Amino acid sequence: MTQPDPHRRFQIALERARADWAAADPGLSAGLSGCVLSPQGIVLPFFRAWHLVTHPAGDVLFLGPDTPADMSAALAAAKPAHPSVAIALIHYLLTADGTPAADRWVTFRELPDGLFYAQAFAGHEEAVLAQRYGQDLAAFRAAAAALGGQPLDLADASFRFQALPRLELAVLLWEGDEEFPARARILFDAHAGHYLPTEDLSGLGDWLAHRVTRR
Repeated sequence: MTQPDPHRRFQIALERARADWAAADPGLSAGLSGCVLSPQGIVLPFFRAWHLVTHPAGDVLFLGPDTPADMSAALAAAKPAHPSVAIALIHYLLTADGTPAADRWVTFRELPDGLFYAQAFAGHEEAVLAQRYGQDLAAFRAAAAALGGQPLDLADASFRFQALPRLELAVLLWEGDEEFPARARILFDAHAGHYLPTEDLSGLGDWLAHRVTRR
């Protein structure tokens, strides 16, 4: 059986997201998501990298690592965001309902419909982290800090990350030894389902795991 083209799947999902976004109220979405509405569209950070989502077209542009002080200059140098990031940002704007942070971490399987993806999430995203840093906590701390992670007092080493204006993730790592293998967990604030569908939260965890491990 022919496997579906991942690029085509992204494009179909992006087209659907753009159609929904075209019918949305950008001012309302900006307020509920904690983003900035500008004449050019909605400006928001994704793991400290700034992006612009236009309305009604739903074009998503990467503006750079710094808060855009001069939007004209930022747009001149802007590049299209990867389709997976574009989908996540549009879905964030469509899903956000303004629910305050719960200040309580939950595992992926505790998210709405999380059990459906939990085994794959643990076997891929979390396994990647454990394999890369399970014997090197110092390297994990350096990589996490370089991505803007803030230390937490959990596990053997842990950091929280501001993925989107009202959505945080955390990475916990337990060092392996002769008796127990290394373990990693990616946690989400308990209100995460109010800001992204669970499938997108899985993608967010995947993005974070690979950014941390490739440094």
